[in-house]
Amino acid sequence: MEVIKEEIIKEEEGFVCTLTINRLAKKNSLNESALWLLGDAFQQLEAQKKIRVIVLRGAGESSFCAGVEIPPAKTGVGPPVKALAYCLESLNNCNLPVIAMVYGYAVGAGLDLVVSSDFCLAADNAFFAANLVKIGRIYYYEAAQRLLNLVGLRAVQEILLSGGFIKVQRAKEIGLVNQVTSPVKLPQATYKLARELAEENSPLAMQGTKKMLKKLAYLPMLDEGTQVELKKIMDQINSSNDAKEGQKAFLEKRKTFFKGE
Repeated sequence: MEVIKEEIIKEEEGFVCTLTINRLAKKNSLNESALWLLGDAFQQLEAQKKIRVIVLRGAGESSFCAGVEIPPAKTGVGPPVKALAYCLESLNNCNLPVIAMVYGYAVGAGLDLVVSSDFCLAADNAFFAANLVKIGRIYYYEAAQRLLNLVGLRAVQEILLSGGFIKVQRAKEIGLVNQVTSPVKLPQATYKLARELAEENSPLAMQGTKKMLKKLAYLPMLDEGTQVELKKIMDQINSSNDAKEGQKAFLEKRKTFFKGE
């Protein structure tokens, strides 16, 4: 077992590597350091040519990942956003099959990790959410597009506009989850799939299939003008007074008072 600065644990067994977000006291939320480390791990595993399948999970059985840890208001959200972009880019560019093994909460960045994985096996205590609207922010359009490609428009509206929790059975209905099992049986189901992929399938064929599907999923690509427009909308909302109030209320553990400005 390799511990990467205690925040990410890497365990290899045969052709399968398990990456564990090791921040149990924080519900496995990701701080800036953990995001950079996890992004590095995805790149390194693909480069070493030994590992064929990655299992991604959170420590313990109460939370997969509760999102990005919100920094103190005075620091802003710039550094975590850059680190999150790097982590997700590394995951999305990784051509190894990735299985998300989900206990408990997969929220915000945790949901992003699930969506960007190739499979999601979840315990029956799992919940999924993208609750940025509740703190006055907007989901990043790249992540929204990945979610849209996976579950479709109506389900995306349900998730992003409500900001509420989606129970695991509903998540399976809309295609977010492949398989639901009891918490005690989740490791067995996950590693059965991982071993089947790693030992019975051609690694080159799996990697080629991933490359092909990613190309197909993002056709037609957003043109440059649309990307600029979406970024302008995102930046405007995420720097609004409502966004500042949402972050402050979250840190102060109080009700938000949005003014729509």
